[in-house]
Amino acid sequence: MKKNASMNKHTFIVPIILVAFLFFLVITAYALHPTRYIKCSTSALTVQKTYLKNGEAVVENVKIPKGTKVKVHEKKETSSIISYDHYKYKVKNTHLVKTLDDAIQTDYIYCRRLVNLQNEKGGKLSKVVVKKGEKVKVLSVDKEDWNQNTGQVNWYKVSKNKKAYYLNGVYAESTKNAALKNYGSNIPYSTYWDKYYEDGYAKDAYISQIDYKPNEKAVYENNQMPKNVKAIHVSMNNFVHNQEYIESLNNINTIIVETKNDEGSILYSSDVCKNYLSDSNRAIKNAEVSKDELKKIIKQYQKKGFYVVSRIVTFKDAVFAQENPKESLTDKKDNLVLYNNQYWPSAYSRKAWMYNVAIAKECADLGFNEIQFDYVRFPDGTAGSKSKLNFHNTYNESKVAAIQGFLQYAKEELSKKEVYIAADMFAWPIVACDDQDIGQFLPAIANIVDVVCPMPYLDHFNYGSFGIDYPSEEPYNTLTSFTKISKEQIKCIKHPAKYRTWIQGYNLDSKEVNQEIKALIDNDYPGYMVWLASGDPNDIEKIKNGF
Repeated sequence: MKKNASMNKHTFIVPIILVAFLFFLVITAYALHPTRYIKCSTSALTVQKTYLKNGEAVVENVKIPKGTKVKVHEKKETSSIISYDHYKYKVKNTHLVKTLDDAIQTDYIYCRRLVNLQNEKGGKLSKVVVKKGEKVKVLSVDKEDWNQNTGQVNWYKVSKNKKAYYLNGVYAESTKNAALKNYGSNIPYSTYWDKYYEDGYAKDAYISQIDYKPNEKAVYENNQMPKNVKAIHVSMNNFVHNQEYIESLNNINTIIVETKNDEGSILYSSDVCKNYLSDSNRAIKNAEVSKDELKKIIKQYQKKGFYVVSRIVTFKDAVFAQENPKESLTDKKDNLVLYNNQYWPSAYSRKAWMYNVAIAKECADLGFNEIQFDYVRFPDGTAGSKSKLNFHNTYNESKVAAIQGFLQYAKEELSKKEVYIAADMFAWPIVACDDQDIGQFLPAIANIVDVVCPMPYLDHFNYGSFGIDYPSEEPYNTLTSFTKISKEQIKCIKHPAKYRTWIQGYNLDSKEVNQEIKALIDNDYPGYMVWLASGDPNDIEKIKNGF
């Protein structure tokens, strides 16, 4: 009995010793090689990776996202050797902290441009703004707002005027110098408009107020954009009722549908307009299809292989303007002004921004692959009437800054829905290398949106443009000349939007349309969109052999 008791005792003691030994090893390993989290002022810490390739030493920059958990292998007085993704790197000890909270929290941030704060994450824009370079107190960062793959903080809870707001992290920098950094030093621009306003106006309007920080464009796995979009524009009526004909068009892979027209009519039974209009029926009384039916039809086109785009006329909208005169173009006594035979919401108006983005988000939910904003500009030809007009420029922004601000806001809201955004542009601002006083400046727009869409319609160019006597009679040469100018401007952006041109489809034959397309192909921009207004089958038949 004593022998058995002794054996049982030893049998029990051995596992205890083994567990204790393993625990000792773990504690020792942790003490010798503790885990830490990457802390840095940007969304990722750049470190260097050195290795041999074909007998040569190669040094490669590697980015480790802020907040990443790493193991310390060797700690020295000012730096440590860490392991990340199966390699060892040297980093300063100031970039290593003990907790994730320590890694992602910060006391202050600074904005790269003027931004409206929000009362809730992704909520409506408040009237409270943070100016470019302004220091903002951070109250907290939720772990759920930290992207572990990129290190980007999506939302900061901040304090302004003793109240709490939210600021989207896309605008934030950790230092004032970073917020004020000039990313636009290589952007060409004309100083023509200095003579209308004041010396230095152009630089302030096109450079100083604009965010040119490189903006890498998203690619959505579940929403694949065709490599070369070949599109036709159609009315909602044709989209709904001529589906079989549209699907039969050869070489067309994209349908652009007018969902909100330049009179302010939403052409499907929208729900969101009631939040911005006292009489929402004014906007939807011409609706041609219900939301459910439109969603079904979009899916049918997509099953046939079509990419479907919602075209939203933005700042040309009589319905919104008449319902919201204080948010629109008025005279100095705040009476609505009929300009170019239309009423115009002001592109400075945050309510107009939110209204159009709300419609865009609704379209995204219906299944559209892309949102294309048209008339995303101020009315043309207002410079001579400056003393008589009131655009309600609450925050003293340039027109270019307002248009870019709207598109940035649209991008941050729509990216959650994995839908691409595009912006239509007049051709003349590109030719003139300024904004032609309508707020459209190619580099400012191309740095933000996924697709930029110039409109170089042949009949819009005057006699002698580009040295061509009659541009309308020389489609190939006219489009070639224009595209070369665009290419020079857009290459100044590190991550530019895709360049996809509207081409004239009306008053031309199929050979002339084909010459437009050939000019784009020969200049490395094979994507195109044919403008035929409503896209009636009779009109398409006249030119379809040119696609």
